[in-house]
Amino acid sequence: MRNVTKTNLLKPAAFRLLLAFCCVAMTALAGAPPAFGQQDQEQPGITYGNYNIKQSMELGYRVSDVAGNTQTYDTFVNLNQGPRLLDFTTEMTSLNHQGLFFDRLYFSSFGYGGDPNNASRLRISKDKWYNFNSSFRRDVNAWDYSLLANPLNPTAPTFTNAPAGFTPIINVSPHALDTVRRSSDFDLAILPQSRVSFRLGYSQNISEGPSLTTYHQGTEALLFQDWKTTVNAYRMGVDLKLLPRTNISYDQFLSYYKGDTGIQDKNQGFSLSNGTPVDIGIALNAGAGQPCGGTFTATAAVNATCNAFLSYSQNGRVRTSSPTEQISFQSDYFKRLDLSGRVSYTGGNMIVSNGNAQFAGRESRSNLSNASLFGPISGRRVAATADAGATLHLAGNWSLIDTFHFSNFHDPSVFNASSCEFFSPNLLTPANVFGTANSLPVICTSPAGALTGTPTHSTSSAADLSLSLSSLFLKQDEKTNLVEAEYQISQKLGARLGYRFRHRSIVNSNFEQTEEVFFPSNANRGDCALASGLLPTGCVSNGDGSFTFTTPGPITPNVTQIAINEHSGVFGIWAKPLANWRISFDTEIMSADNAYTRISPRQTQDYRIRSTYQPMNWLNFSGSINIWEGRDNVAEVNNLQHNRAYGLSVSLEPNSKFSLEVGYDYNDVYSQILICYTSTTEPAGLAKCPGSTVLVQQLSTYVNLSHFGYFNASIMPTKRLTARLGANITANNGSAILLDPTAPPGTLNSRYYQPFAGLEYQFVKRWTGKAYWGYYGYNEGLTAVPQDINVPRNFRGNLETLSVRYAF
Repeated sequence: MRNVTKTNLLKPAAFRLLLAFCCVAMTALAGAPPAFGQQDQEQPGITYGNYNIKQSMELGYRVSDVAGNTQTYDTFVNLNQGPRLLDFTTEMTSLNHQGLFFDRLYFSSFGYGGDPNNASRLRISKDKWYNFNSSFRRDVNAWDYSLLANPLNPTAPTFTNAPAGFTPIINVSPHALDTVRRSSDFDLAILPQSRVSFRLGYSQNISEGPSLTTYHQGTEALLFQDWKTTVNAYRMGVDLKLLPRTNISYDQFLSYYKGDTGIQDKNQGFSLSNGTPVDIGIALNAGAGQPCGGTFTATAAVNATCNAFLSYSQNGRVRTSSPTEQISFQSDYFKRLDLSGRVSYTGGNMIVSNGNAQFAGRESRSNLSNASLFGPISGRRVAATADAGATLHLAGNWSLIDTFHFSNFHDPSVFNASSCEFFSPNLLTPANVFGTANSLPVICTSPAGALTGTPTHSTSSAADLSLSLSSLFLKQDEKTNLVEAEYQISQKLGARLGYRFRHRSIVNSNFEQTEEVFFPSNANRGDCALASGLLPTGCVSNGDGSFTFTTPGPITPNVTQIAINEHSGVFGIWAKPLANWRISFDTEIMSADNAYTRISPRQTQDYRIRSTYQPMNWLNFSGSINIWEGRDNVAEVNNLQHNRAYGLSVSLEPNSKFSLEVGYDYNDVYSQILICYTSTTEPAGLAKCPGSTVLVQQLSTYVNLSHFGYFNASIMPTKRLTARLGANITANNGSAILLDPTAPPGTLNSRYYQPFAGLEYQFVKRWTGKAYWGYYGYNEGLTAVPQDINVPRNFRGNLETLSVRYAF
């Protein structure tokens, strides 16, 4: 993972000295200033031959002073110290569209030198012949927000014989990542203004780097995940403009995905009494036999109660291909009728030819000591979509609009899995391998040090050997139609009324065929557990104390089908009470007869109000209200949701020397739903979940109230000097059900401040010096839980940037 240590290389005194030096140097290099300057963006460029050329370049140096939690700073900001290419642009435009190779060339880039985001873009075109666009972007994703997947261990160690200096507090995210994404796009249009034109394109997206993840096998092990994914996409298309005001397009898309992410257990610096490295996991729970580590001096009997990893690895090269064909058209050939449509078809394939997972350690619940799971996975995605739209312009300012959407996909997949499991009474004792014949072919390799004998099973132990064929199938068919009537009553008033119908049919099928072998001891377990003293159907004795289970026939898939019908009423109205004031209201109210998931609403109400008012050319007011309500308040779900957002902004620019923009947004998010969770002690007043004697039912609520305010001001006291001042402020207040009493609310109760200020001074024509200061302050407030005391996520960062911009 990345080194998150920050060093302030330039102290404030040195920074001020550098600022003075840059100002003097720019003045000396630029020569005597003119009486009046112009802003860089107003530069007319220079003429060279048949081209007008404009160019600008801004070079600078950023000083960063970061204190507090630098992992959270990198997650939110990740702007560090050093020289930067802040901006570079070049533009060449032919004066008469008679350029030899191109009529217009535009190139821009920013962020090079160390920023987490940098990009370049190139556009070249020749009138009537071609348009070429390309771009490259690099994004560094440093994610280490310590609360994500954190077990929130107590501060006091829960076991004896801990190594010196050991602390159970986890101060990084167990799902942290430090990846880099590089994306490139290339698009070429040939004869773009002709009746027949062609398009070619290629895109590549690569994401790679180290990351962390966790895996639960008795304990929660922290694993190293070497992340790498690659997407290559190719595009080909042709446009036909054979009829007036009509365009028909055919496109072919080819997308190829490669997933080469691997997972390994790096262990955590502990060892057994025999010196074997062991991973005790990151979740410390003495009642569940966690941890099981340190410098072991305990007896084997004590070790028998422990959960730990000796090693773990998971690999699988995922390959997918998704070819897509598409035909689309747009036409207003007919006088009163506008038409559009699109049809696409995708037939994709997915394969994992070498998927495998290997575990060595101990799961005390089942006595598992070694396990291997391997086998090929294959799947296919077939999807067809169609969209059609028509607008009929009737007499009397009436319009009739109809839009139709159809989509159908089905995803069959097959996993042909082989599983081998070995068992032992403790971490220090090798696994025993049952040495007699069985009905399955030899698919397993005995772990190192294994001994011939009878394995030690518990009633929770899985099958020793298994071959399974798992076939999954998911299908959805969707049809949506919206019909609307629009009427412009006058120049100042208009309205629309519509009806939307949406039908979805979702089919989920699961086909399982299994052959399992259960060795003694305790061979009558799992699918071969005795029922009233009798073997279940499909389970037979092998005569050596072991049993074989084969899924009895006829095998029928487990199929579930859900049909959902949604009906929505749509209404909207707009008005212009004054020539410079417009206000609109839109609403959609939906009701459905079913829901696919527990958080899918059966009823929704959506209300939107927009208003803009410009009493003067230099003064503008705008506001919005968005209210969304959803519910699925049937028995055992009781789901209610809302998202209410309110916004107001004011901008004024009375002249070219002063501008101001102020805004405020308020967002209110709420949800509730009944949940079930395991509890050994039922909390007072809470009922058991329906049909369960061990799960507790509770109403889970989530509340988030967010305030966001901002302002940006710019003043130009002279034609050479511009001053800018602004800030973004975010305040969150919320709550959620936290089943762990040590869990802090995190970002639900936080403040984020981002003020900035800067000066821009044009020393001479084409040369501008800039000095900017920015502040990033994040604070989750003070709480009394141990995790916040030991791992505060608050940070503050001062960033100063000096730059010189040259433009012509």
